[in-house]
Amino acid sequence: MNAAIKPLLLLITLWLFVTGSCKKPAAHAGTDAGKGGNTAITVTPEHHGYFVDTCTIYIKYNSLDEPSNGVYDDSAVCILADTVPIAVFPGLKNGDYYIFGMGYHALYVPPYVKGGLPCTINNQDTIKVYLPTYSY
Repeated sequence: MNAAIKPLLLLITLWLFVTGSCKKPAAHAGTDAGKGGNTAITVTPEHHGYFVDTCTIYIKYNSLDEPSNGVYDDSAVCILADTVPIAVFPGLKNGDYYIFGMGYHALYVPPYVKGGLPCTINNQDTIKVYLPTYSY
C-alpha cells in the first residue's frame, strides 16, 4: 500500500468514527405529551378503598415525576358521575404525565388527603386512573 494512502485512510476512518458517534439521542416517548390529541385521562381519587369526592386533580405534561417547583400544566375538580368522583383531562397526546390530587375525605382523621402517580399514554384510547391518596 502506498505511504500517502495510509494517512488518508486513517483520516477517513477517524472521520467516520467521530461523525457516527455524534448522533442526536432518540427522542423520549414523553416529549410530545400535552393537549392536541384524542385521548382522555379520567382520574378517580381513592383513600383506603373509598372514593374521595372532594378533590382537585393536577396534571404535569412530559414528566413521570412530581414537579420540584410544584407547578402543574392543568387541573380539574372532581365531579360526581353516578356517585363516582371523576376528573377528566380530554384531548391529550401520547406521552408521559404525572397526576397529583389533593382533597378532603370526611371518613378519616385527619381528613385531608393527597397522592400522585405517573401515567404514560401509548395509544389514543381513554385511560382510567384510580389515584391512591394518603392522609397528611
